[in-house]
Amino acid sequence: MITFGPFRIDEKLRQLYCGEQHLKLEKIPLDILLYLIEERERVVAREEIAERVWGKDKFVEAADGINTAIRKIRRALEDNAEEPLYIQTVFSRGYRFIGEVTLQRDTPLPAAKTDITPSPWVTRWRVAAAAFVVLGCLTTMMAFLRRGPATREMPLASMARLTSDTGFTAWPDISADGKFLAFASNRMDPDNLDIYVQPIEGGQALRLTQEASRDVAPVISPKGDQVAFESNRVPRGIYVVPLLGGPARLIAKDGVLPRYSPDGEWIAYSKAAESDNTGIRSAPSSWVVASAGGEPRSLRPELIAGSAVWAGNDFLIVTGRLPKGEMDWWLTPRDGTWVKPLGVHEGLMKANLVDIPKTWHTWTPDYFEDQSVVFSARTKDGANLWRIRFSPDWKPQFPPERVTMMSDHVRQASTSSTGRIAAAVVSRNIDVYEIPVDVNKGTVQGEIHRLTQAKTSEQFVTVSADGKMLAYTSWRKGEAGDLFLLNRETGVERQLTATNDWESFPRLSPDGQTLFYKWSTEKKWDYRRMDLSSGKVDSLCTDCTFMDETADKKSFLYGDLEGNHIWLKDFAGGAATEIVQDASMRVLNASLDGTNRWIAFVAVRRGEDTYRIFVAPFRRAGKLTRKDWIAVGTGLTPLWSPNGEWLYFDDGPNAVRSLWGQQFDPVTARLVGERKEIARIHGDKRLITALAQKDRGLARDRIVFSVNEETANIWLMK
Repeated sequence: MITFGPFRIDEKLRQLYCGEQHLKLEKIPLDILLYLIEERERVVAREEIAERVWGKDKFVEAADGINTAIRKIRRALEDNAEEPLYIQTVFSRGYRFIGEVTLQRDTPLPAAKTDITPSPWVTRWRVAAAAFVVLGCLTTMMAFLRRGPATREMPLASMARLTSDTGFTAWPDISADGKFLAFASNRMDPDNLDIYVQPIEGGQALRLTQEASRDVAPVISPKGDQVAFESNRVPRGIYVVPLLGGPARLIAKDGVLPRYSPDGEWIAYSKAAESDNTGIRSAPSSWVVASAGGEPRSLRPELIAGSAVWAGNDFLIVTGRLPKGEMDWWLTPRDGTWVKPLGVHEGLMKANLVDIPKTWHTWTPDYFEDQSVVFSARTKDGANLWRIRFSPDWKPQFPPERVTMMSDHVRQASTSSTGRIAAAVVSRNIDVYEIPVDVNKGTVQGEIHRLTQAKTSEQFVTVSADGKMLAYTSWRKGEAGDLFLLNRETGVERQLTATNDWESFPRLSPDGQTLFYKWSTEKKWDYRRMDLSSGKVDSLCTDCTFMDETADKKSFLYGDLEGNHIWLKDFAGGAATEIVQDASMRVLNASLDGTNRWIAFVAVRRGEDTYRIFVAPFRRAGKLTRKDWIAVGTGLTPLWSPNGEWLYFDDGPNAVRSLWGQQFDPVTARLVGERKEIARIHGDKRLITALAQKDRGLARDRIVFSVNEETANIWLMK
């Protein structure tokens, strides 16, 4: 008999029990579970599992079977892939059983020698679960799952929590001698972020800034006498304040993300251009200024780059790209006389570090030491710290080494000469919100409030024209998102899909009778249409992006994956008609007005980062020319009001992103007045990053959208 937590396996009968309750688990999942328990002192590769269960040379054929079996095991054990108690996924390596096992007569066996260690509260709850098996398996497992996320880390980086705030405390920087920590927090004012400094070994934190401004990204000078930080006060830019408090002085206007050189003589930072309308940051560039003040100097004007880190006193590594090039890390001397691509992005892709996006903000360097760079990268199990080592001639060594293994998001690491590392650990949850608006008049009629209350994330929301029905993706049922339908009037929620695949980006028809959504696996996707009354589903297009349905319900707009074209196609079939295309632009996110006289879409010039909205006459017969495009300004995700006289979209920097409305005269084809701010989604209050593309819906009396809420605290590691 094998026992772990409240579960036991009778090997002779080949049956799984929780307490006295028999749990159904098929042969292959049970075989894999027993094999993982047998080999619990190590990570078991997927190839080994395939050979053990299916036989040699069957790995490709068994790949989907392994995924399905692991899901069934987790479902039987009520285990969560993001917060595992038993089956840990070690990405790019395999799986490991991490529970404590006993054999017959409860003779304890040593726990598996894992790469990770459960946080103290997880250990306490495991013990409690074993003690209360008599209360029933379901009660015990719910006690596990209702706690917060399990925190685990590699022994390489043993961690201790430094702050315990309920809000957002992040951007840590540890002094060179390892004695002080600077950070930004909203602990004193939930609507504002200020700079603090505190001793590492204990003592009260000192609040260095108290302006009504967003002060973030502090760095302590190597001499330990002052702190540089980024502020959006007037004028916005890089400021310096004494370590023990005093007046702040401006060092570099419009600068963000300061970094001191090791000798403290220079500050590297990023600078962003402003768009025409809202001050949205785009096309960043890297700059250097003397720490005592003076004239800033651009490192490489042609390089669209930011997030510089010093590689010694004379060199920097910046993240970015040339106007028509790929993203990479670049080495440049302090005077910017030359620049060398390091080939990091290509190497990361080949190293199969799962799910690293091409957007540089998700894999920028945090710091440089010992001819290596530590950076944070997002993968399927959260964002963690990684290390890339470089040869003396600056060739990156792959694969990267993993520094932390946590189920939350580890970001913004800094280090001291004593080997201490400080990093922010961010927990996030996404919920659906709404704001009452008379969308035909552009007038706000109430406050923002939350609609979903689940412990898991709900995202990609859409709404019927009358505002009664909402659809969204929820992760409450497992690793892959499923679709849910909510009746706002009754509060009744209905699950629409229950598969092991991804269903996301739903779009309700105005009458609330049809749902369009994206179905995807790791290898392919297509857009589907569901009749909500009958449940019938059919496929619309493969490897495409659904955009909108025509008013007569006979045709739909869709785009290709590269964003090169917008097409119109009949639901009944036949050839598609190209509606929008321009070789110099990527086009996406199209929306039709209610009468189908006008189309709004987003376009971005190739090699640039500024997304702009255009309106044009809708023509079923053929492609629009550039002279037909009417520029609305910067923004994403345009949606029309029912009367076709207002266009709603989101725009602005991630920390303070807003919903906007722009009045439009469909008769004269002219914009009326200036854009109007409908709602400001304040990053320091609601702790979000941004409104995602296609993550919003519009009814006659409200706008619905998702908010990515984050809380953060600082941890210390070695």
